[in-house]
Amino acid sequence: MDHTRLNEETARSPCLSENGNIAVKMMATQRRVLLDVLMACWGMGTWLGINGLYVQLPLLVERLPEGWALPASMTVAVQIANIGLLLYALLRRIFTRVKDATYIYGLLMIGALALILNAFLYTKTATVGNTERSMAFLSLTFFAGLVGCTSSVLFYPYLRYFREIYLATYLVGEGLSGFIPSILSLIQGVGGEPECVPSGNFTIPVYPPARFDSTVFMLVLGVLSIASLLSFTIIDSTRIFASERVSLTAAVKDEEAVQQYSLLHPKWVSILLLMAVLNALSNGVLPSVQSYSCMPYGTRAYHLAVALGTSANPMACLAGVWLPPVPSKALAAMLSVAVVPFVYILTTAVMSPSPPLQHQTSGEALVVLSWVCVLAVVSYARMWVYGWARGGGARGMRACGVATQLGSAIGSLLLFLLVNYTDLFTQPDVCSTVI
Repeated sequence: MDHTRLNEETARSPCLSENGNIAVKMMATQRRVLLDVLMACWGMGTWLGINGLYVQLPLLVERLPEGWALPASMTVAVQIANIGLLLYALLRRIFTRVKDATYIYGLLMIGALALILNAFLYTKTATVGNTERSMAFLSLTFFAGLVGCTSSVLFYPYLRYFREIYLATYLVGEGLSGFIPSILSLIQGVGGEPECVPSGNFTIPVYPPARFDSTVFMLVLGVLSIASLLSFTIIDSTRIFASERVSLTAAVKDEEAVQQYSLLHPKWVSILLLMAVLNALSNGVLPSVQSYSCMPYGTRAYHLAVALGTSANPMACLAGVWLPPVPSKALAAMLSVAVVPFVYILTTAVMSPSPPLQHQTSGEALVVLSWVCVLAVVSYARMWVYGWARGGGARGMRACGVATQLGSAIGSLLLFLLVNYTDLFTQPDVCSTVI
């Protein structure tokens, strides 16, 4: 019997009723609070590294050689981390008796180690093709991305060992992987705008320090990643939660009962296409242009757009977990309205370094609000599609995962090429070069 497959009950949204609709029933369900806490802490470790490094970009783009093009390079590094999916599939074929828990331990250790090493090595650069590159930062970002990219096919199936209700708290933990770094980033601040000071015949920008630097920030994330590893160790290796585990025999039978769904149905095709587009935007297009869209309005605007936008992501996901989903027509209306701020975001990025309302408070507020609105709507729409796809059981989740990674890869590669090999996006000199 193949115990690696995900059953429909676990694949389905924790608030989904049997007919596919959401019914908020979770708070009335008997549960072990300690296991809830451990599941949330474990889930926090999935995207903690990538979300944490992402909210550091307002500081890093000022100090690393890629400048405003750093986000585009970072998104490509994360997408390359999808090789972890292929590596996992290969290892499963070679070492058939190795349990999923072994791979989870390995991934969580890699993620924690990548963050701790990045704290001390992120400023190290190397020359690649006559261009200075942040090879240490981008390489360790790749290893941090391995955790998140592989978690969708490795962590979710492990949850079949436990009652369905604990999927919700795991998803809450995934939301915290974005929320906690955002709050930490708001506390950290950005220090302010650079000051141009003379240096020989040139002037160079000097950036005021934040309340604490990126080294401290990444070390805190490393400690949180270790806490995620310890939480999973307790969940997996102790027997105190034996009463919360489920029978795998019944789980596999449940999964076999949903194989009649056809993924070639027009509704499924449209849903998967929507998922690909949403992820192309959220994981490729938007992160790559954010520096060009926000930095002309000042470091504070970029910092707020990143921190508040990243906070909007987990809040939207939590809304998708705990609240009934909106009707499909309402979702379409939300996406249609979000087109307006999305177009404004692209306009500010293309017009950089001289976007509309550049030196006005209203311009700074408008660009931050646009980013928060677009990220919140896109995040909620992704959660909505994901919940709908769970009605198709494990096959639906796998198809949704393929659409997610395909869309993310296309969006990241396209924007990487546009940012680095065209003049569509422009970064100005912070200071005049000659006195």
